[in-house]
Amino acid sequence: MFMKMNFTKVGILALLVGILTPTVVMALAHSDLFTCDGCHTPHNADTLPGVPLWNGLDTTVTFTMYSSKSFQGAIDGQPSGDSKLCLGCHDGANPDYSWMNPDFLFEANELVNSHPISFIYDSALATLDGALKDPSEASSIGATILEDLLDRESKVQCSSCHDVHTSGVGDNLLRGYDYGLQYGSELCRMCHIK
Repeated sequence: MFMKMNFTKVGILALLVGILTPTVVMALAHSDLFTCDGCHTPHNADTLPGVPLWNGLDTTVTFTMYSSKSFQGAIDGQPSGDSKLCLGCHDGANPDYSWMNPDFLFEANELVNSHPISFIYDSALATLDGALKDPSEASSIGATILEDLLDRESKVQCSSCHDVHTSGVGDNLLRGYDYGLQYGSELCRMCHIK
């Protein structure tokens, strides 16, 4: 009985270490910025209904969305999906985050000069545009563009380019971007034919 109890305790401990290690590593890597509770809330005490473990508030800002004569997608009237979560803090109206990147000023309610978000990226758009890869093509991070970069509604969102959970500090949380070179980015080439 004594040996069985110790093996059970060791098994539980090993399981917890396996589950929590990525979280602890992420918190340590970003200790000068935020730990998990900067975005997530413990004990299922959600502040934003329908978004699991979210510790932020929904932005109340009305945004001017991206538009361009060359863009052929249909952008939602306002940000949708997880982009709304990002904009809960990064909307230019909430607490000043300029200390994170003093060389960049995020204008309140302006998404005009940003990469478009909250639009459906599908085969029809890729065909119409001619300069986009089909979302069924492989991405450079593991699966397809659809699986790796688009949300459940096949939309491009902030998280399509920014990976807050696995990217390193100092690289603007961009997927596959060579921050040292600042050109020839595989990130852009995952979707764009260049």
